[in-house]
Amino acid sequence: MTREQFIRHATRGLWGTRKRDAALELRGAIEDKIYRHQLCGLSSADAERAALRDLGSPHAIARELNRVHTAPAAIRATLLLGVAGLLSMQAVAQIPAVGSAFMPNDVDIRQCDFVTGQAMADQSPATRARMDRLLAQVGGMAGLREQCRAGAFATLGPLLNVADLLTALKAAQVPVNADASASSALLLKGGSNGSIPQISFQTETIGGQRYLPGMFLIAFLQTVTTQPFTLTGQTNPVLTIGSARVPIGSARAPVQTVDVLAHGLSTSRRTDTSLPLPVATISMTTTMPIDPAAPQLAVPGKDGEIFAVVQNVLRINEDRRGVDAPETLWVRARQGGRIAFTDELIPTIRLVNSQAELDQATARGVKAAVVYRVNTANLQRPVMTVVPAAQVRVVQP
Repeated sequence: MTREQFIRHATRGLWGTRKRDAALELRGAIEDKIYRHQLCGLSSADAERAALRDLGSPHAIARELNRVHTAPAAIRATLLLGVAGLLSMQAVAQIPAVGSAFMPNDVDIRQCDFVTGQAMADQSPATRARMDRLLAQVGGMAGLREQCRAGAFATLGPLLNVADLLTALKAAQVPVNADASASSALLLKGGSNGSIPQISFQTETIGGQRYLPGMFLIAFLQTVTTQPFTLTGQTNPVLTIGSARVPIGSARAPVQTVDVLAHGLSTSRRTDTSLPLPVATISMTTTMPIDPAAPQLAVPGKDGEIFAVVQNVLRINEDRRGVDAPETLWVRARQGGRIAFTDELIPTIRLVNSQAELDQATARGVKAAVVYRVNTANLQRPVMTVVPAAQVRVVQP
């Protein structure tokens, strides 16, 4: 739909001077939005499409305009303010997606024939039963191999195209002084003249292009800007920073938001001591196979909300109760009222109310976990709030 078609639909039902005035106001709003989108790097055609998308349904606008022009004079001014607010709503720049890929070796067909019948036969009955449940969940051995070829077991997970990322941040008016000339690192510089090396991020080369592991995305953004930013959507999320919206990831190498968040929370803890996390954690990614018979946690709230669970099961099982031993971190979106938090079949896990109580349980050799609700509205400074243990239940699938 072109802008003129949009205007015709949006002013349908008005006549004469009222129709001309409404069309003039609407055309001005559209042109303003197009200009804003072009400033953020979109072509004329893409900027026009984005501007019309910002305004929403022309039929809804037509209904509002008709309400204004048929309302009694006493309330017409109030309705006009509402329509003016709709038409002047600030455009949010849509920027081309940041591409993603897997390391070729991680999805190589030869690397994905990793489970053989003989290997299964050599396992204990309990392990074979667990493997059978896992295989049934993914469609048997063939399904497991297909998942592998799709990158489910990639060591570094999906990686993000560095050139795409830097271009997107430039379009979002986020200045990044980066040097990608080194063969394996993306170097960020600072100082008054922008020449002082600050920090480097390990990168990988795929098909002649540089890629940054997606798990470093939040740490990277926290390093290059102080602006608030957030990620929305569960798979291939949209990064919102300033007035820009940047799609992250691709269909061939999908990025899972909770996996990015898990690593981001872990790295944020190193500099933000307000986060109630242990210094050392191991993130349990969504690509890790989980026994479908394992219990889950019923948590209060709405589906889609993000929760984090810290537990000491790894430390207890491996008898690593030292201060520096890592604890597991599960970051999951609530689905059907539940979240995953363990792969143990019969966990005698005590739910506690703080990291201090978790440390006390660890010292006594008691398996325990603490649950947090994660506020992702500003990932520059993420906020974690404990969910009282009395509000959480361990439930069977």
